[in-house]
Amino acid sequence: MRPARRLATLSLAASLGVTAACAASLRHPSPQDAVLLAPRWPGTTLEDLERGRRLYVRRCSGCHNLFLPGTHPPEDWPRLVDDMAAKARLRAGERDDVVRFLVAVASDAGSTPER
Repeated sequence: MRPARRLATLSLAASLGVTAACAASLRHPSPQDAVLLAPRWPGTTLEDLERGRRLYVRRCSGCHNLFLPGTHPPEDWPRLVDDMAAKARLRAGERDDVVRFLVAVASDAGSTPER
């Protein structure tokens, strides 16, 4: 393998490893998170929140390391996601799922054990 190609392959592997490590430390939403969001987003399900987590991991880690939701207050996440939604190619419904996941987990940062 040529040195330049080898370096590119190693860089990609390292990047994927960092993404996997970040995703592993990102807790999964709980049924209580859906309850927490009910006043603001009625009808939000655990499935919606899991979909938001998956989208966050897949789309956002393509450009930068993932931020743990608790690093920003819940009220900041909608603006932060809006600022990057076009780069992440999030459709409106996907953007909503990501925001709901981040707001729920940031609202309860650290109080729910990781799975």
